[in-house]
Amino acid sequence: MGPLVSSLIGANVNLNAIKHNLSIVHAKAPKSQVMAIVKADAYGHGAVDVARCLKNADSFGVARFDEALELRRGGIEAPVVILEGILNANELRLTSELQLDLVVHSKYQIDLLNKQQFPGRVWVKVTTGMNRLGFPTSSLGRALLKLKSRNVVGIMSHLASADSNKAFTDAQVETFVSETKSFSLPLSIANSAGVLSFPDSHLDWVRPGIMLYGGSPYDRAIPELKSVMTFSAPVIAINKIHASQSVGYGRTWVAEKDTRVAVLGIGYADGYPREITNGTVILSGLTRKIVGRVSMDMICVELEESDSVAVGETAELWGNILQIEEVAGKSNTIPYTLMCGVGNRVRRNYF
Repeated sequence: MGPLVSSLIGANVNLNAIKHNLSIVHAKAPKSQVMAIVKADAYGHGAVDVARCLKNADSFGVARFDEALELRRGGIEAPVVILEGILNANELRLTSELQLDLVVHSKYQIDLLNKQQFPGRVWVKVTTGMNRLGFPTSSLGRALLKLKSRNVVGIMSHLASADSNKAFTDAQVETFVSETKSFSLPLSIANSAGVLSFPDSHLDWVRPGIMLYGGSPYDRAIPELKSVMTFSAPVIAINKIHASQSVGYGRTWVAEKDTRVAVLGIGYADGYPREITNGTVILSGLTRKIVGRVSMDMICVELEESDSVAVGETAELWGNILQIEEVAGKSNTIPYTLMCGVGNRVRRNYF
């Protein structure tokens, strides 16, 4: 039996493109070490497979313990940093057993550390403008004193608006450096936007995320980055629609003339945004518009008279031709949410 049509629903992940994007990080910040951010399943790309190909990264950053555990179970032996730290004594014990690195951002976490033996590396986080996690810079000295018996390897913070506010970002970097330099520890604050646009933020470590996957932290694409994921789906039906007939829920689109509509076997359950307006796909190398509402499992696309499209043919939803930034803009969202939202029904194909 040949392959099922549904097997064509997939996210093709170009590992060479990820390596290229990491090389851009190194070119932008040649004096900095790189903590490659692979949280949220490497932004939907598959954390273990991505980490295996990023051998030139100095460490990996994840949000939570379970994500770090997945990397270790996948054979990743490089340093892995849990950016949100640990929540309880059991997580701390397992973190030690798995030789993971921790970020400490609260008194609660310091108290946990001081109740157990933990030989691993520790980053201390301060808040300089994001105001989510971290000690106030005025409390940093006291926090470090309480951690004097631990292997503290650096101080980190997080840029709040490097994608939109240069003046605030410049001030944030200046504050971070001035408030931490007396402690003589490695420093890290740069995310992707910092790597791309704020050289003064590079410091000792950079923490690129979205740019590794070819996405932009801005509302425009970055030409020097290569798209990593091509999200695609098959044509599962081609229907003749007569003038005045509608397509999809709510009758939001009504044909003005007799036309043909291709039905794609993918929908919002797979991660395609239901909110998109004036959406398009690439079909047979041509841009074709989405008509009607995005359903849970299907999208409808209007064909031109001259189109020669067959069932089983694959449409690109975003990727090498249709930039994810364009899809995000038409969906009133950002590339991060699209990448992370690609569902479990979508098979990742690595090449």
